[in-house]
Amino acid sequence: MRYLLPFLLLGIPALLRAQTATVSGVVRDEDGKALPDASIRVVDDKASTLSGANGAYQLEVPAERPIVLRFAYPGIQPVERPLQLKAGEQQKLDIALRAVTMAVLPVTNDRLRDAPIDKLDPRVAHFQPSLGDVNSLLQGSLGVMTRNELSSGYNVRGGNFDENLVYVNDIEVYRPFLVRAGQQEGLSFPNPDMIERIRFSAGGFEARYGDKMSSVLDITYKRPREFAAIATASLLGGSLSVEAPLLKQRLRQVTGFRYRTLNTVLKGLDTKGTYAPIYTDLQSYWTYDISDKVELGFLGVYSRNKYNVVPQDRETELGNFNQALRYTVYFDGQERTAYETFFGALNLNVRPHRDLLLKFTGSAFRTYESEKMDIQGQYRLSELDRDLGSDQFGQVVRDLGIGTYLDHARNNLEATVLSFTHKGSLNHGNGGNLQWGAEVRGETIQDRLSEWYMVDSADYSIPRSSGDRLELMSSVKSRIDLESVRTSAYVQNAWEWKTGPDRTWALVAGVRAQNWSYNEQTVVSPRVRLAYHPGWKKAIAPGDTVARDYSFWFATGLYYQPPFYRELRDRFGMLNPELRAQRSIHFILGMDRLFKLWDRPFKFTTEAYYKKLDDLIPYELDNVRIRYYAKNMATGYAAGIDMKLNGEFIKGVESWASLSVMSTREDLEGDFYYHYYNAKGERTDAPETTDRRAVDSVYVSAGSIPRPTDQRVSFALFFQDEMPRWPTFKVHLNLVFGTSLPYGPPNYTRYADTLRTSLYRRVDVGFSKQLLGAPGQEKTNALRHIKDLWLSLEVFNLINLNNTVDFTWVQDVQGRYYGIPEFLTPRRINVKLIAWF
Repeated sequence: MRYLLPFLLLGIPALLRAQTATVSGVVRDEDGKALPDASIRVVDDKASTLSGANGAYQLEVPAERPIVLRFAYPGIQPVERPLQLKAGEQQKLDIALRAVTMAVLPVTNDRLRDAPIDKLDPRVAHFQPSLGDVNSLLQGSLGVMTRNELSSGYNVRGGNFDENLVYVNDIEVYRPFLVRAGQQEGLSFPNPDMIERIRFSAGGFEARYGDKMSSVLDITYKRPREFAAIATASLLGGSLSVEAPLLKQRLRQVTGFRYRTLNTVLKGLDTKGTYAPIYTDLQSYWTYDISDKVELGFLGVYSRNKYNVVPQDRETELGNFNQALRYTVYFDGQERTAYETFFGALNLNVRPHRDLLLKFTGSAFRTYESEKMDIQGQYRLSELDRDLGSDQFGQVVRDLGIGTYLDHARNNLEATVLSFTHKGSLNHGNGGNLQWGAEVRGETIQDRLSEWYMVDSADYSIPRSSGDRLELMSSVKSRIDLESVRTSAYVQNAWEWKTGPDRTWALVAGVRAQNWSYNEQTVVSPRVRLAYHPGWKKAIAPGDTVARDYSFWFATGLYYQPPFYRELRDRFGMLNPELRAQRSIHFILGMDRLFKLWDRPFKFTTEAYYKKLDDLIPYELDNVRIRYYAKNMATGYAAGIDMKLNGEFIKGVESWASLSVMSTREDLEGDFYYHYYNAKGERTDAPETTDRRAVDSVYVSAGSIPRPTDQRVSFALFFQDEMPRWPTFKVHLNLVFGTSLPYGPPNYTRYADTLRTSLYRRVDVGFSKQLLGAPGQEKTNALRHIKDLWLSLEVFNLINLNNTVDFTWVQDVQGRYYGIPEFLTPRRINVKLIAWF
């Protein structure tokens, strides 16, 4: 026994190994990247291990009985695989984990479920020639209209910007309240460097989204799984974004800082002066896995936009060959505006089991806005010599109007929005998904308005004053304190079923409701969308078919828009507590097709729509400022068709083109006017009339008139190209075209707003050269940490066309009004350096 015992002891481990098997493989994410330190363990057993730096693992597991192998990684949904191996067997098992731990799990067919959703690539924003705003990516989306490169605002299918929902991480965000012009806005809320996913819908969106009439932009920030950084420097400012996982991937953060100045752009405006715009923004998003079923997240934002200008003079030439005019102004005074925003959100996401997700979010938004302005302008409106044979051609031949105006403002606004939200999602049945949510939101607004505008023409004030009273063109003074509570809730369900091997149907139906304590109105909005994938095939040879990949959908629903502060306040600075929610009924029919052209992927999407509009609140546009009538006094409609083609026109590089045709009109209650005639039967307001004494009048009903956003045709193109022999050199072309918009004098007579602006035409181009990161390129030690380095030259408004954003109204000695166009930026050049680490 003394000699036999050592052999028995050596044989025991071999016997034990004979009752085990070996599983090995690689753990990756959905993008194919290796996941280091992933946990692999046998459920209800002590056998476990961690994956290596390259994601590889090897684990001995019990044999000859059923086991469940669990793969887990922080921030990613765990995966379980049942196994039963023989003793000594070696099994290879590679696993791909999807990063959807704390997101709503999709139903079986993402394409059908998200049929009308446009998914945008945030990486394009780095190379698209623009001022660096993420909203520039929307230019090619269905139904989107943009006409101001200085503003982050956009219009969708006849609506204004206030009719659009914008979410970041399921939290609704806002833009400044007092902003008058695009150059005052500064940076928009979303930071392009921090974005992981962008989803946009131009109408017919689900009940889980809020109460607005036009569109929804849904942005999700990154949850990084490895260290990365992006740094940008240009003549317009710079940015830095850093993302990293910490504490063995349980803690993740992405932080971004942005700085922008538009000095080089604003110097090209007609109004010359000293511009000092400074826009800064700091954002940070953190997530921490308390366990593989509970996640805690925090989003913090601080933003400060300052815009100071001391105007000096302005000269604008306008008119046509029959009457060429020159408008000259000499300024005194200055304008100082500032917008400071604080935002914080804390969210807790709980997944009790893989099919159930519960979200709890508390957020706080605080903004301080001030607008101080005293600007005096001494203007001269002159007619120019238009005789080509004259020595004085292009020179002033007579003055049509001379005067002075004074623009004064001392406005201060503070707003606080506190909200608590719960959302839930449950997967059930065969591809079914139930979602629900509730929100309580408190709003506090303190507004101090003091602004007036005076015009003095030919030594008398307009309008004419009598006695000791001085009449002003406009004057608003008010002190407003508004506190209110909004409560809302929704529930929706998605179903999916098959009626054949390749035929699939998807139905999303839901309802949401909202109550606002200020006007005590409750609105209920049912919404439904039906999508169908026919699974058509085309025979190209006997026994050989190819898929004709089509999808069709129909969406309808009620979309109420309860008033916010801007809609409540009329032109006199008073609030209307009787104001009701505007309503839009959507009818949308759409289709898309996936196909290959030149052996490269393409997608064509089109939607036809009709929106019936009720209880509308009419408004007038003053640059980007929306002046509401604060009354539900109009009905209307918007109808049109949108088309978009996107794909790889150049292999490996995506481009797109979109075309929209639309009409939107409204009919105001009690909107009428009179035509006055003299004794000869001539209109007294006609330019050629000398006798302006009225002896007769005719009542005229204005009827249906175009809405302020009635742009009949829109076209957008973003095209990327690369040199065949120099793939590190690329060209990016951005083109936007829009037909004219209606406008009129700023006197709250909507029936007069039927004039039309000039066409909007803009071409921006960028040239990019990859300096580092090309395949096979060697790096020096000093540059070894830079993964990719690009240098770009951008030319804005390449053709140098004048695009009109607004009008200044001037009266001549005969009482006629002239609209002096306010032009946007001319041709400008920018140089940009982008580095990825």
